[in-house]
Amino acid sequence: MFSTAIDRTPEARVRNPRSGADARRRRAVIDIGSNSVRLVVFEGLVRAPLPVFNERVLCGIGRDLAATGALHAGGVDLALSTIGRFVAISREIGAGVPEAVATAAVREASDGREFVARARDACGLEVRVLSGTEEARLSALGATSAISGADGVMGDLGGGSLELVGIDSGDIGDGVTLPLGALRLMGLAPGERIAATDRALDEVAWLGKSRKRDFYAVGGAWRSLARIHMARRDYPLRIVHQYEIAWREAIALADLISGLGADSLARIEGVNRRRLESLPASAAVFARVLRRLRPGRVVFLAGGLREGLLHERLPEEVRAADPLIDRCRAFAARASRFGDTGDELAAWMAPLFDGESPEDRRLRLAACLLSDVAWRAHPGYRAARAFEEVFQAPVVGIGHAGRAFVALAVHARYHGAEDAPVTEPARTLVDRSAAERAKLVGVSLRLGLTLSGGAPGVLARTRLEKGAGEMTLHMGPEDSRLHSELVERRLASVARCLNLAPRRRVGTGM
Repeated sequence: MFSTAIDRTPEARVRNPRSGADARRRRAVIDIGSNSVRLVVFEGLVRAPLPVFNERVLCGIGRDLAATGALHAGGVDLALSTIGRFVAISREIGAGVPEAVATAAVREASDGREFVARARDACGLEVRVLSGTEEARLSALGATSAISGADGVMGDLGGGSLELVGIDSGDIGDGVTLPLGALRLMGLAPGERIAATDRALDEVAWLGKSRKRDFYAVGGAWRSLARIHMARRDYPLRIVHQYEIAWREAIALADLISGLGADSLARIEGVNRRRLESLPASAAVFARVLRRLRPGRVVFLAGGLREGLLHERLPEEVRAADPLIDRCRAFAARASRFGDTGDELAAWMAPLFDGESPEDRRLRLAACLLSDVAWRAHPGYRAARAFEEVFQAPVVGIGHAGRAFVALAVHARYHGAEDAPVTEPARTLVDRSAAERAKLVGVSLRLGLTLSGGAPGVLARTRLEKGAGEMTLHMGPEDSRLHSELVERRLASVARCLNLAPRRRVGTGM
């Protein structure tokens, strides 16, 4: 239900300062890396755009760079044919000519300019070769676009280079590009890889000042490590974005992978076969970086340079928006029966959640915005459908425990049983207190939507109050006709969650 269709609703046009055709036009980016060439077509120039098309081909144009100083001939041929296909697809699906960027391999290769010329002549595509500084900045911008308050160090490992950038509460700080790409190190013996990585890291003076802060891992090779870790622990949610592990666990896994031979690597499932040969080198760099940083958390991110390219083109006021709330709001405006009533629901139930943290308030608002996601499904399947849509939603700006909370809340809104098998993966990701709070959000949504019929403006004329021993629904005389036995039952459900007695009072002065 999280549609990738372009958002053309009046509500979306009001929210986005670039509200004309330019903001809604699909945007395509071709990222020509040392190992892969990828096309991503985004739904538009908005705060948290969904990709409508995403394809990657492992071409390996940088695999010979360390030995010859030139691009790999076979990889170049594959890359050019891939680029030609990507340009054609981009035009066919309404994104026009893609913006194309190339990174370390093309930047450093003796025949890099020739490659750019061939791409222009054969595919009609102007390729912008990023400097190391630009590459690092854009990768960090992609990370901060996904996590607004990111704080720590971002590392983006590609085939030809490693970018490290300090991030201070969302602001991008010092950055550096190091010659530590997976393809560049692949031919070295394990001890040589470690020595080369340590020598390069020794040159980054500010890195030692970033200990105990979060480390944000970007890049396909490191995401492969996250998938391996998920599989080893039978993790209940197979979404890499914002997957978190302790740094000691991450080092133990990286040390294991970095020492594997070809036969052992071949037995690893869930990783692209062509990625496997460079995986030990990627793991070795990962372990050495983490030993330097000893971060508070290791957080894997799905976005990076491509998202950074889009993000830098947004107006400042759009950049400042919360990516999770912006995506939920856009979806609600498209898919809900009565438009975006999430803010009204969140404000109406707020008296029941006194003392909640800003993050809890944010997640509660997300659940309110998504409270009407399953209305088109058969009543017998709505709770399960709503849970799966929310738990697996392609959104950013939310950790896995947050996903679980919002999904459980929306499941409860549809009267789903607390022990329903479909919710078991989410229940393993939250503690008892969060599960109980999610249920309270869900039953409050159920009460509010029953009382108002989902129509905007109704709840603003009523009021919830939590007092000594009781929870009261206040209504004006003109709205007393909205009360029913069903409303009474749902009011009682909310009160039970709070261990309070339900009351309804009709009077003036609302």
